[in-house]
Amino acid sequence: MFNRHKDRRMPGWFSAGCSQMNRCGTDLFGRVWTEFLSLDKTLATENRDYGFWHRGRKRFAAWGIDIRNPAVDFRFDKARACMAEFLFEPYLRQPHITLLVCGFLRKTEEFIDDYGIEKLRSHIQDLHQAQIKPFEINIGGLNSFAAAPFLEVIDIEGGLERIRKILGASDYETGPREYVPHLTTGLYAGAFHTKQVAEKISELRRCPLIPHTVDRINLLTYSAFELAGPLSWEFEINTGDRQEIGRVKGKS
Repeated sequence: MFNRHKDRRMPGWFSAGCSQMNRCGTDLFGRVWTEFLSLDKTLATENRDYGFWHRGRKRFAAWGIDIRNPAVDFRFDKARACMAEFLFEPYLRQPHITLLVCGFLRKTEEFIDDYGIEKLRSHIQDLHQAQIKPFEINIGGLNSFAAAPFLEVIDIEGGLERIRKILGASDYETGPREYVPHLTTGLYAGAFHTKQVAEKISELRRCPLIPHTVDRINLLTYSAFELAGPLSWEFEINTGDRQEIGRVKGKS
């Protein structure tokens, strides 16, 4: 029997990895930037244990896309170097795009934010049956949420949105906000004046778009006890005519 605990409070920085989305474009990212500029200060990441959130559960899961692209890696590193004075360290997350925030990976669901084996199997089956083909996205310049700077991701063929429709809703996605496809480049280490931060971000706001072909979808997890720790790949679904589904062990 599930414990439908209503208090799903998350750490403030959590929103950096699970922003809700819709179809994206320049208007969407313009609104995000305007919203950031309207803030007085950034949202600081506190280096502590968030026990009220994880309740002793070990691994947190999300469907996403890991980005294996040298040009994107270069821009990711450049963005982090540009913003270094504001960023929380250590930050060990690899470049990735979150598609759907799932919850805590567990064999049996107990709390409302658990992601059980049956739901995982259902998602894998739905993704496989959809026969998703490779599609293109573009990686743009630097932008920011209150808690984290990010590289913009432009869903030029609507592939990200299609996958989200296949996966369905998540208990972590509530409210009217749009889904903002993005690649988080770090978390803010303090409550910095946004005007000061924006001056740095402006150095990389307008960058040439980097094309990237999405040819795999991943179930990503990270330790709930390690703030900004590395991602592990639990499952990988290759797209294309010869779809393959594989469990990836120990990769991080």
